[in-house]
Amino acid sequence: MNIEEYNFLALRTAPDCDQLNSNLTHAALGIAGEAGEIVDTIKKVVFNGRDFDRSALVAEIGDTVWYINLLIATLGTTWEEVLTKNIAKLEARYPTNSYDHECSINRDSEKEAAAMVSVCRT
Repeated sequence: MNIEEYNFLALRTAPDCDQLNSNLTHAALGIAGEAGEIVDTIKKVVFNGRDFDRSALVAEIGDTVWYINLLIATLGTTWEEVLTKNIAKLEARYPTNSYDHECSINRDSEKEAAAMVSVCRT
């Protein structure tokens, strides 16, 4: 399944996206709640000796993506814009195209913002 197909199918189960404040709150709280479930699943493996349940973790990631998709739709943006801006920010942060600890610590926020803005103009 590609992201456009997912977007269409997932939004069939979403509330009315015209309700900006309600949907922003719903999406943000949903993302936080699902992220908490991901963290809790991993915590139970690391600290409580539970078996790792890959399937359960994948399901929680899917729930998180549903809420992110709602947020994207509510903002009137697209996955393409979000993903393109993220890559532009990462390329500005890590000019060698690989993780660098020093670059991570010494971020140039202005350079990252400028890179994301230039993506919008293309």
